[in-house]
Amino acid sequence: MSLVAECDGEVVGHVAASPVSLSDGTPEWYGLGPVSVLPAWQGRGISSALVQACLARLRERSARGCVLVGEPGYYQRFGFRSLSGLILPDVPPKYVMALCWTDERPQARVGFHSAFAATS
Repeated sequence: MSLVAECDGEVVGHVAASPVSLSDGTPEWYGLGPVSVLPAWQGRGISSALVQACLARLRERSARGCVLVGEPGYYQRFGFRSLSGLILPDVPPKYVMALCWTDERPQARVGFHSAFAATS
């Protein structure tokens, strides 16, 4: 999923979400990110609106949960929390955050698409 924010025909912000795999086999989980807003447009609530719209669309698709790597102080406002059972190798646990829409709390390694590991 890819959503953009526009102002007068100019794209000023973007958010993406894509399926992730969980090693315990739990289906219908997604990864949120990246989220970006042009510097001149930051501080106007665009990023928050994009994240909220993306999460609403994931829920409409019956997603069970969403995981991201991000700053806790920012993403907690949307309900994201660190879950001790979700592991992303080489990422400090406090930055691996999740939002669950079911009572399930997966105990698993998170696998993002290989494109997220690209370095060139």
